[in-house]
Amino acid sequence: DGKRKTLDGVFAVEQIFIDARKSLKASNQDLRKAFGTEDVYKIAEVILREGDIQLTAEYRKKLKEEKTRWIVNYIHRNFVDPKTGLPHPVSRIEKALAEAKVKIDPLKEPEAQIKDVVESLRKVLPLKSGMIIMDIEVPAAVYGKLRAFLGGQGDILREEWSKDGSHAILRIRAPLGSQVLILERVGQAGGHVKVIREEG
Repeated sequence: DGKRKTLDGVFAVEQIFIDARKSLKASNQDLRKAFGTEDVYKIAEVILREGDIQLTAEYRKKLKEEKTRWIVNYIHRNFVDPKTGLPHPVSRIEKALAEAKVKIDPLKEPEAQIKDVVESLRKVLPLKSGMIIMDIEVPAAVYGKLRAFLGGQGDILREEWSKDGSHAILRIRAPLGSQVLILERVGQAGGHVKVIREEG
């Protein structure tokens, strides 16, 4: 049955507990009284939809680490130090999170936490956000690889090929924090970068 397949990965064991830590199983009478059924799959569906799922401390810690890593990388990529125009190193962002006593919610999507995290971080770490528009000359020999990289860094706004086909010029819009990485990669590939303007 479809419900059983959907919920297969949810159960550690196919039983409902009153207190899992003490291994106190719910009796069939308790289940009928609380849920109107003894079917563990129907009960699991109700718990998942309406209940408060108790996570192990280890799993909660893992979720928090993943969300923190995502947030740190997002800040590293999308914000720069206004004094230098360069992204803050990841270690500095992590240190600032601790210093500002920022609480990352392991159950909330990281995108929904960014605004509050940045607001808290700004008390201890200067942050400037914005976008940069660049024209990038890409040699034909490395076009595919470099275009894929640039597409991952920002939005490709325009693309033109030279008349002789030796290179393409891509106009991209990317977060300020990506500028250094773009300059390095394009330079290593034999391309050139021209900054058009900063936005925002």
